[in-house]
Amino acid sequence: MARELRSSRRNFLVGLGGFAAAAKLMPGSALAFEAGACPPPSAWSDLARAVKGGVLRPEDPFFADICRPNNLRYGATLPAGIARCASAGDVQACIAWVKRQAMPFAVRSGGHNYAGFSTTPGLLIDMSRMAGVTPVAGSDGLVTVQGGTLNLLAYKQMERMGRTITHGRCDTVGAAGFLLGGGIGFNMRKFGVGADLMRATELVTADGHLVRADAGTDASLYWACRGGGGGNFGINTAFTLETRPVDAVTVFNLTWTRDLPKVLKLLLTELASAPDDFGSKIAVTIPSRQEGCDRAPLTLSILGQLHGSDTSLKDIFKSTWELRDQDQSQIKADVPYWQGQDFLTETTFPYYYQEKSSYMRAASIDDEAIAAMFDWAGRMPATSMPVSFKFFQVGGAIDRVGRTETAYVHRGADWLFTVEANWWSPTDSTLQVTQALDWQQRFTDDVNSRTGAVGAFQNFSDPSLADWQGAYYGENLARLAEVKRAVDPGMLFTFAQAIRPAETPARRSPSSALPGGARREAEAVERLP
Repeated sequence: MARELRSSRRNFLVGLGGFAAAAKLMPGSALAFEAGACPPPSAWSDLARAVKGGVLRPEDPFFADICRPNNLRYGATLPAGIARCASAGDVQACIAWVKRQAMPFAVRSGGHNYAGFSTTPGLLIDMSRMAGVTPVAGSDGLVTVQGGTLNLLAYKQMERMGRTITHGRCDTVGAAGFLLGGGIGFNMRKFGVGADLMRATELVTADGHLVRADAGTDASLYWACRGGGGGNFGINTAFTLETRPVDAVTVFNLTWTRDLPKVLKLLLTELASAPDDFGSKIAVTIPSRQEGCDRAPLTLSILGQLHGSDTSLKDIFKSTWELRDQDQSQIKADVPYWQGQDFLTETTFPYYYQEKSSYMRAASIDDEAIAAMFDWAGRMPATSMPVSFKFFQVGGAIDRVGRTETAYVHRGADWLFTVEANWWSPTDSTLQVTQALDWQQRFTDDVNSRTGAVGAFQNFSDPSLADWQGAYYGENLARLAEVKRAVDPGMLFTFAQAIRPAETPARRSPSSALPGGARREAEAVERLP
């Protein structure tokens, strides 16, 4: 079971909200109730009458199960109540209520926010009852995805339609946060990131209105919702997505147990030229403390799929194909698309973790960088859970969209690099966790320096990231701040890494005028061949 955790985490949405004007909450500050922010019983009764989906309080059955986040690192923060929204009208009622009560709030469907931004001591706005995927009448392949839909339901309903999108693997992740932060998956090199397929969205904004944003109406808000991250601009209640017909795929999980540095270097170099029909994720897994005591080795594996193509897997893998461990490798050739996704899908359970990420080019990964990765792997202060450093293959169709065409700025790389820290409490002590997080930070910093890796994936929100604004949004940050000022100038929607509203009218700035991480990513992309 523990080994299933090594690649578990796709972010769900959303935002941690607070009534900034009354509660005076700013990004990064500790949430606290002020006088007047502890509603009397009559206020809770008012909310229960207004929210047709119902309101739960701590004394109600299953309260703890519903409010438990996927990252148990943030599980100690319990809400004062849970509003189980069943419609956009329920969401509007919640926004009106938290403003009257000066009550902090968070929005959640899947609860997979890596940094705990879907937890709150105030009102938890639970979107899980707003779920479903329906065809748009009279359209050619458009669907409406409700804002509380989990991946598992989306998969089942699109399978019935014979359609697909770019989607993740974890079946309990919410579609909203996945899409709002960009959305990565094995289809992204063929179709683009999930946000590239978004054609419209509906959301409740800070003024309580339900608005529709698309290319022709509220175009700037539509642009911001395609990669600007969940919880920044409102509560998204529905998405219109362009789907694609399914076809047969070959799915695989290949393993190497020898010459791992050599194999990793070859994979990172040679797979960068694979056709857009090919999607993959490489993982080097470091054993847990007990596995290490049992002398379990590091393993290197690659999971992925190939849509129908004239190029075979053997041709794509080139010099690593014959080096794989054939006894531990699995290949299912030319299976129906959704049957292939059953092979690839992972189901996870809550545990404790942090993930750090960056984007790199294959041409910048030399032998010394590979050696450093394995050196750091050997120095991992082991916890009771295995960890991995991973490479999600990007490029392809992602790069056919410009860096500023949507809010998702991370175009032009070959690999999304991540390093995990996983643990279990109370099995792992505070000292062991601190050492693991320090190792994770130094590993990431060293590899980023050696490879010129830049940026960070906003769906893998990292609470320890210093320049998160530039790392997540690059040169798009200024325009996102303008959108924030237009729709939420008082920062009703706020959390530790919330986008701040622009203070003055902003103009498109050259890379030299951008904040640190944004400038570094922009300059790095400008230098790319």
